[in-house]
Amino acid sequence: MATKFKGLLVFLAVVLFVSSSVALSFEDVLGDNPKGDPEQRLEQCRQQCQRQQHGQQQRMRCERSCDEKYQKERKQQQEREQQGEDRERDPAALRECRDDCRKQEYDRSQQQRCERWCEEQYREERGRHQGNPRRREGEREEEEEEQEEEEHNPYLFDRESFRWIEKTEHGDIRVLPNFLEKSKLLLGIANYRIMLTQLKPHGFALPKHLDADAIAYVAQGSGVITLICQDKRETYELQQGGIIKVPAGAIEYVANKDSREKLVLIELLIPVSTPGLFELFYGAGAQNFLRSFSDEILEAAFNTRRDRLQRLLGQQKKAGIVRASEEQIHGLSRRASEGRQWPFGESKGTFNLLRKRPSHSSKRGHMYQADGNDYQPLKQHDVQVSYANITQGSMIAPSFNSRAIKIVMIVEGEGYIETICPRSSNRRQSREREGQREEEGQGQWFKRVRSHVRPGSLVVIPPGQPSVTVASTGGRERGNFEAICFDICAEKNERNFLAGRNNVWNQMGRVAKELAFDMPEKEVDEVLQSQKEQIIVAGPEEREGGGHRRNLPVLEVAAAFM
Repeated sequence: MATKFKGLLVFLAVVLFVSSSVALSFEDVLGDNPKGDPEQRLEQCRQQCQRQQHGQQQRMRCERSCDEKYQKERKQQQEREQQGEDRERDPAALRECRDDCRKQEYDRSQQQRCERWCEEQYREERGRHQGNPRRREGEREEEEEEQEEEEHNPYLFDRESFRWIEKTEHGDIRVLPNFLEKSKLLLGIANYRIMLTQLKPHGFALPKHLDADAIAYVAQGSGVITLICQDKRETYELQQGGIIKVPAGAIEYVANKDSREKLVLIELLIPVSTPGLFELFYGAGAQNFLRSFSDEILEAAFNTRRDRLQRLLGQQKKAGIVRASEEQIHGLSRRASEGRQWPFGESKGTFNLLRKRPSHSSKRGHMYQADGNDYQPLKQHDVQVSYANITQGSMIAPSFNSRAIKIVMIVEGEGYIETICPRSSNRRQSREREGQREEEGQGQWFKRVRSHVRPGSLVVIPPGQPSVTVASTGGRERGNFEAICFDICAEKNERNFLAGRNNVWNQMGRVAKELAFDMPEKEVDEVLQSQKEQIIVAGPEEREGGGHRRNLPVLEVAAAFM
């Protein structure tokens, strides 16, 4: 008995030592250097999780701890800025602009030019308002109010919100937490998840399957994907604009064919096992699920000696994403096809959104959309996929969806999305944070929620809530504003535009207009019909004459109709 007791004490001591070692390493990453950059320290913490935690669940818990620590530090930093610390020496707007420059994959000279541009813009803006202290104070208060609102904005997710599932030198896989973790207002999409896969040149994602259906959009680059089910295999080309469904349980492996450009996939996941939750099951590599079976089971199943099985399942030491040679890429691509019949019970393998005629095209940009009539899997899941490319200074006119919940993912450019939501929603969000309940039927006034977005940001727009998307100006460096949208519950959805030549008010009769606006019909029409453009119109900055619009090439627009 004494021997057993001593053995138990030794075991507990080992467990406590290992636990404290992991905890210490985590605190070493985030606990020291309190004046460091929180985003940089967040990345260091996540990398530490990747190195030290071997199981997927352990890594995700570790990364959640990193995220919580980061959010806490970020909030403290914002509070210090609001109290005036370092505001004159390094204003928040200038610092954010410089941070963006450092996060881009620029060489040293490009980064220096980018930071100089930030400083010039800051000096111009400060000079414009220095002569009017009252206006400057009012703008500062408005900025602080917007910053506070954005911090508690239930519909906005910044790029730091994504959590790594895999991170290697050849690419990474990130996933957005369940929408319900952010707010109960997002209950309608609680069973959907967003996953981002990025493969560097010649990156190869090891075979895996998910317990979720996936609608994948190719946001950048070109590659090849192979899908396997029992006795069947099909390989497809992936090109920018491509849409493909990966059924739950289908084993998939993906390769980036390009030797210079990244391959980026944005995936809408629909879990089939546990609502809102999914798992990745790797069939090869360091995280191979086969290795979790007992040795006797593996020997019987494969009718092979244990030593040979251990060599097969343990040879690949790397996890998730590896690099393929040029010859291996050619081998993977040899039997690739585009859009023909495939073996998973659907009409065709892929559909390219950008090869379809635009739903709208003008000098200010163009929009494409695909639904179940274009690609059968979208009908099966009641989803629409759309892409918008807007010139700097332009905006998508105010509109709202009748039924669909829109998930917007920014891939290029910067701007903001302004949404009008009931104040009861904001109160509900506030009470939710305070643990209180919100009664229905209380005052229904409306509030503007502005979400500043950049590449990697994600915004949710509920049905019925009017919104507008504005592309910021900022010179040639920023380029056009590009976004990918998934509309959920899209089958009977109607998009109603509230301004522009096609605005919905034009459908009102004379008497209804006069009663609704308490003005003669002629005066109402003068206002409602003064905008001669539709869908994509001039934004606030351009209309005031301060914007720099970069028109789309004429040939590019013309080619979209061919």
